[in-house]
Amino acid sequence: MTLDTNTANNWSVVAASVEVPAGEIVQAFLHGQELALWRNAAGEIQVWANRCPHRGTRFTMGRIVDDQLSCGYHGWRFGSGGQCTYIPAHPKLPPPKTVCAKTFQAVERYGMIWTSLGAPEAEVPQLQALADPEQQALFCRSFVVYQSAGKVVQVLQQASAHHYESPQAYVLTGRDEAGAGLTLLVQPMAEDKSTVYLWASGKHAAGDANGIRQRHNAWFKQQRQQLEAGA
Repeated sequence: MTLDTNTANNWSVVAASVEVPAGEIVQAFLHGQELALWRNAAGEIQVWANRCPHRGTRFTMGRIVDDQLSCGYHGWRFGSGGQCTYIPAHPKLPPPKTVCAKTFQAVERYGMIWTSLGAPEAEVPQLQALADPEQQALFCRSFVVYQSAGKVVQVLQQASAHHYESPQAYVLTGRDEAGAGLTLLVQPMAEDKSTVYLWASGKHAAGDANGIRQRHNAWFKQQRQQLEAGA
């Protein structure tokens, strides 16, 4: 997939924060680019192209060793900035400075992981419903949808009774029949595949969280059927 500059520079969600726990390497996709997501020892999110520069092995087949990604093929290690730090076959020689993993800018905000495949010129979108602690935003779950991100946004805006607005690209905000706020963040994985991250917000008792999640998850499963049918 060939991206224009504006698309490449946009910030997009690639995972919910809870989906990338410490010590794990998680696969993701954005505009057809395969990614490896992981956290360094400080808990800072790292978003890399999911290919070791040595032989092209997926980093997600490796492991995290001493705060570095270790390729599962030959064990080459790469620090947080992507620079190769260790080559097991030549342990006493410093790795060439030209050997680097491809990395992307990443920001963790509103319980989501955002990245850009280019050089972002703006900040991560402002999402008041997720930023305001009084809104009590709940992450419900993520849903893979076999439909393009643009089509997902279009169909939901046209067919849903929740009267969605789209304040930013691939962001939808609206309200359900009970008046609870809904925020949908759409990840363009590939031309015909997306992930939708569903958030519900509003004042509620702590014990209601599971019920709220179940209700909204069941609702979106029905929406997903319509989306994949192109309705």
